[in-house]
Amino acid sequence: MRVKDAVAACLTEASGQYLSGETLAQKLGVSRNAVWKAVRLLQDEGFPIEAKKKTGYRLAQGVDLLTEESVRPYLHSRILGHPLYVYSELGSTNNTCKTLVRDHARHGTVVAANCQTAGKGRQGRTFVSPAGSGLYFSMILSEAVSLQDAPLLTACAAVAAARAIDALYGTQMQIKWVNDLYLDGKKCCGILTEGGVSLESGKLEHAIIGIGINVRNTSIAMPEELRHTVTSLEEARPDIHVCRAQLLATVLYEMEQVLRELPQRRFLAEYRRRSCLIGKTVELTKDDGTVKKVAVLEIADDCGLVVRDSFGNVETLHAGEVHIGAKGLQG
Repeated sequence: MRVKDAVAACLTEASGQYLSGETLAQKLGVSRNAVWKAVRLLQDEGFPIEAKKKTGYRLAQGVDLLTEESVRPYLHSRILGHPLYVYSELGSTNNTCKTLVRDHARHGTVVAANCQTAGKGRQGRTFVSPAGSGLYFSMILSEAVSLQDAPLLTACAAVAAARAIDALYGTQMQIKWVNDLYLDGKKCCGILTEGGVSLESGKLEHAIIGIGINVRNTSIAMPEELRHTVTSLEEARPDIHVCRAQLLATVLYEMEQVLRELPQRRFLAEYRRRSCLIGKTVELTKDDGTVKKVAVLEIADDCGLVVRDSFGNVETLHAGEVHIGAKGLQG
């Protein structure tokens, strides 16, 4: 690890406490001058380091930094996030991953951004991604995913994100089929999975999973028409402070665990348990524009939504949109 990265990791782990130049030098096995040069480089890159004479260095308090250096101390995944690229602003992390795939990016590559100017949602929608308000990232999977398993990747990501958020903040995240996480009856996270299939071999060449988590200031940042349907972690739980670097690393770790459960479908029991739709009557909009009321019976083994209409007809859905009021989600 470069001295600059090592200094950044030490200051991040110190959580706002001062570390002297001598302490850093001894810990890293370098000279105090090397530490000073590393600090200057980090400051030039925008790293918010405060220096106090005869005391040392620390990260500015209250700053939720999202950089490659701030994530590394929390990163315990073996594959996902190796490599990791963090940008201050991107059009779309999914689109950036597509470019990296064309350049033969490694399996497990992760791209994150502090802000997206053209964040992507399902069916061509925009995922609003204002600076500093959320965690926006995408991962590239190019190994060991069969075409049969591919439709379950969004569900895997939903379970992984829910586990991570619950573990860090004591929440009880719910999943709204197929790609949203809900907290207290409002959307808090969206997931978009895209992939590429070889027409010659019929195999999945790669999958790109994009995750956007609302962290703070959602009611301010979101368009007026969305404010009553969305929330953020810090708005729903005012007593917590989210460290996006830690949250990103934890989601990646949990995603690796869930992917190990994919072949035997072990994660499906949790996906069903977290569902906020089973047992509810919802409004279904099919891809052809047809709208009708249906009762949600269960989640199928392939993650399809099993529903019954007013005539008693039962079908399993793999596409479409479901809508349910906030009271229903909390009920």
